[in-house]
Amino acid sequence: MFDYVKKGMTKTERMQQVLDWIEEADAVVVGGASGLSTANGFDYYNHHTPFFEKYFGDFGKIYNEPSAWQLLYHRYNCDEERWAYMARSGAVMLDLEAGQTYKDLYELVKDKDHYVITTNQDAQFSKVFDSNKIFTIQGDAHWMQCSECCSEEIYPSEETLHRLNASIIDGRLKTEDVPHCPKCGAVMEPWVKSFIFQYGEYWNKEAEKYKAYLESHVNDKVLFLGLGIGRMTPEFIKHPFMNMTYNWPDARCAFLNLGEPEPIKELEDKSVALNVDILETLQEMVAMKNGVEYKKAVNE
Repeated sequence: MFDYVKKGMTKTERMQQVLDWIEEADAVVVGGASGLSTANGFDYYNHHTPFFEKYFGDFGKIYNEPSAWQLLYHRYNCDEERWAYMARSGAVMLDLEAGQTYKDLYELVKDKDHYVITTNQDAQFSKVFDSNKIFTIQGDAHWMQCSECCSEEIYPSEETLHRLNASIIDGRLKTEDVPHCPKCGAVMEPWVKSFIFQYGEYWNKEAEKYKAYLESHVNDKVLFLGLGIGRMTPEFIKHPFMNMTYNWPDARCAFLNLGEPEPIKELEDKSVALNVDILETLQEMVAMKNGVEYKKAVNE
């Protein structure tokens, strides 16, 4: 069985406990949310960040919005304006290099049997991890769907997003460039969580794969490793991780996030919480795993 958590551990001891659990685990279930991307500077939420100004500053000025999040929910006057932003946002997500947090996370779990569930829609996990072992529970930028849900089909988006992004003029597209459903002619939508999100055949197949993976490890030594999970949608990853840790005979969970609270009483001996900068901490854990001295990067 896994070790139980000792009380009063330091940050370094907590990191080592997580590394020990990874090493001993029969399976590691990774749960990644927005904080895992934000730690790299891919900040879609905060106002007037360098990331926003670099990729979306022109849209910010045209539509008087301070962040990518506000631009996503801006009340555009027409599909030509809205889809211009959707094209820019999707193309940026697909073109960004894999963030260091994802590279370091993979370094920690690559030698273990593992599976990923993520609420992120930015395709970062698929740039490092095996896409066949990733459940994008809220969709992702690789796909589009019909806004009228005329069928369960979803469509690859990469070629369309790049073509449209190259055609944007003053924050809008030409009318003929707005993508439409090939079946019914309705305007297309990005395949990301919304009131019309298509939970069709593809999503259900991916959900069943993830469920089958979990069920195959109920009695094994399983580590649930959650990163960057805040208060917006804990019901998709954090709460299920905690519930399975409580109920499974030899499961443990660890959560890394800036502002991460201490474990609840029922899990205090089976769970580690790290209130940390994820970027720095994963780098430090990789150094610990490899037995080398960690040297913190200094911004010049």
